[in-house]
Amino acid sequence: MRFGILKAGTASRRTQARLGDVDAMFRTLLARPGEQWETFDVEHGQFPARLHGFAGLVVTGSPAAVFDDPPWIRRLLDTIRAAHAAEVPLLGICFGLQACAQALGGEVVRNPAGWDIGMATLDLSEAGRRHPALSQAPQPLRILETHSDIAVRTPPGAVVLASSPRTPVEIFALGERVLCLQGHPEMDNAMVSELLEKRAQLGQRELEAPHARLMGNQHPFELHEQSARREQHALGVYDLCRKLELRSEVCRRREGGAGLWRFP
Repeated sequence: MRFGILKAGTASRRTQARLGDVDAMFRTLLARPGEQWETFDVEHGQFPARLHGFAGLVVTGSPAAVFDDPPWIRRLLDTIRAAHAAEVPLLGICFGLQACAQALGGEVVRNPAGWDIGMATLDLSEAGRRHPALSQAPQPLRILETHSDIAVRTPPGAVVLASSPRTPVEIFALGERVLCLQGHPEMDNAMVSELLEKRAQLGQRELEAPHARLMGNQHPFELHEQSARREQHALGVYDLCRKLELRSEVCRRREGGAGLWRFP
């Protein structure tokens, strides 16, 4: 089986030394022996020449915003629309959720509540509790977050499976071939800390903008550091891609992994 990773961001050097780049982390999370996984560096203009033959596409996270207008984002949204029309399964993570939402008829905005950084506890909807991807997930369901944009409207026909106090669309599904998560199941606490260090200057400037608010009296980066130390990354999305035909088995926790989940 052939899968594609639409790589929309780059991990820090320290993270790459530990875990590899973003695409390597998704291979660790999802790939099985005998499968063919290809990376397309979409943020630098590399896209699949054709979509025929892919059993699934993963749209990764990115520091970019989907409502910005560089050519690569326009082309990525077109690729998502084409994949959906061709019934190629899509898994969107963080920016990937936002890209899928925007491309397929939803709406993404800068979060008026500011950054969502740290450990989020998700509230499953009734549909989420029944969905195969989440029916065996541990409760409470937690995931690491680092984003300042949110989907405020999902594509027509999509179902919101989970939300949180600061992010109304944490997980959504569209039919049986699109599943999107706002959080990061591929990351561990150390990676998020490294990512925040890499983007610290950018984050400081953004936090001065009118839309950004501090969480309580603390700088959100500081709050993240505290929450990451208090809690281990505890996202358990079981059978994450069953409806996407990426897997038929149930997820299990990776032995010795610091918050990473993979398929057996």
